[in-house]
Amino acid sequence: MTDKMKVLEALLAADLSDAEWTKSDFSGGTAQDCLEITRVEGLGYVLRHSILTDHIIPLTDSEYLRYCQGVQAGQPKLVADGL
Repeated sequence: MTDKMKVLEALLAADLSDAEWTKSDFSGGTAQDCLEITRVEGLGYVLRHSILTDHIIPLTDSEYLRYCQGVQAGQPKLVADGL
């Protein structure tokens, strides 16, 4: 098993019951219109939908950084048309 896979599995197994979830300030006024993210110290990030909170996506630090860089650069298909 690779080190990356170990990190991803650790993120999936992390106790997130006390996690502080953050959503975009642009998500609107409802809790049902957003993605949320939390940082798991020493491992990476976990992304979830505000309604399907049991379905999480683990991201290593480098994966999250690279994704954010793509969004900030306006990479096609990462950023919705018209944004």
